[in-house]
Amino acid sequence: MTSTTAPAAASLRGYFALEARRAPRRTSLVAAAAGVLVVLGSHALIVRLPAQVIRFLEQAFAIEGMAAVLLINDLLAAYFVAYFVALAGLVDATVTAREEHRLELLLAKPIRARVFLAARTAPSLLAGAGAGVVVAASTALAVAPHIGASDMISAAGALGAGLFLVALSIALLSALLPLLVRMRDGFHALLVASGAWIAPLMPTAAFIYRPDAFEAHAGLREAAVLASLLWSDATSAWLGPVALAIAIPLAAISIAASGVLLERTDAL
Repeated sequence: MTSTTAPAAASLRGYFALEARRAPRRTSLVAAAAGVLVVLGSHALIVRLPAQVIRFLEQAFAIEGMAAVLLINDLLAAYFVAYFVALAGLVDATVTAREEHRLELLLAKPIRARVFLAARTAPSLLAGAGAGVVVAASTALAVAPHIGASDMISAAGALGAGLFLVALSIALLSALLPLLVRMRDGFHALLVASGAWIAPLMPTAAFIYRPDAFEAHAGLREAAVLASLLWSDATSAWLGPVALAIAIPLAAISIAASGVLLERTDAL
């Protein structure tokens, strides 16, 4: 029993290592670097804006201080990078492979579909999460010099807010994965995925234009508006790392479930 399972386990490890080398590492590095540059560039621009514009941004998001204004813009960089780096790998491994008739060839390998899917998708999710974490950490470092003693945010809270959005990205993509393994059109997959990405931002857009609509729904405002990560800075400091730690096993569960679904799906 041991003599047969050991070579099989070694073979699987070799296969996972082989697929891991296909992960979008270069894409994640380029995206992380671009995200950091966007953060630094936005800081250089925003600090030079007229005081009236800064005041408008403070009122729009119900925040105070230059550091908070910088952070509310920076958070979108971490969210965008983590989501779309991972999405690119997921779509290539599932929808594009099916669309180009490569999936049936890949599934013809002497390996189970769920193992194939795990080997292809897990590195993509990790690459996206890693790129997002880099941008989140860079954001916290870039915002720190602008934080005053009486400001509403801290460097730890800024990092936690960024990590929370990275976790949200992984959770959204994990929820989409069972759908992606069934889809056959890459354009439709990108439309659906883009809609899922922007959906959590819609309450924030509504809050900017109609803050009065949330006055009777304080709980909804705290849960759905992006700026709540700044309003509850102390909570964000621990919520971000915890959310990211939870998102990883949830992604593993989604990959396993999607693998079972792929095995039951006609790849042709």
